[in-house]
Amino acid sequence: MGKYYRDADHLYEIYGYFLNQILTDDKIGPKMAKSGIIIKFIYTDPDCEVTIDLKNPPKEKGSYGTYYLGPCDVKEDVWSKQAADFSHSFWHGHENPVAAVTKGHVKQGGKITAMMKLLPVVRPSFKRFPEVLKEMGYEDLIIVKGKK
Repeated sequence: MGKYYRDADHLYEIYGYFLNQILTDDKIGPKMAKSGIIIKFIYTDPDCEVTIDLKNPPKEKGSYGTYYLGPCDVKEDVWSKQAADFSHSFWHGHENPVAAVTKGHVKQGGKITAMMKLLPVVRPSFKRFPEVLKEMGYEDLIIVKGKK
């Protein structure tokens, strides 16, 4: 089992709250929606999936995209497979995804260029992720730079 998530439901609880925050953010959400792609994240430790649909009209009013926690029938344009702990560190802004791909920590397929264009767009959410953890009472999961 990974370091930060006790099981898939725990990851879904945190990522669901976080994705709702960034997809309804008037600064981040519209920029993400411009990508017009569907991204599937496949996580290990715990094994789970999160799909973000930025191509189709959002299901929720006020949101710029739709996310699915767990397997879904939505066909992705691009996928990324990584350890859930890596993703947790990424959302703190502590990981270089390009280096992670070259080192084999992250595997990707599909329209990778489109997903890479999202990196500067989601960068402002790196500040938001630790805030979300604090709001949810998970201060113990916040990664402080320099501490592992």
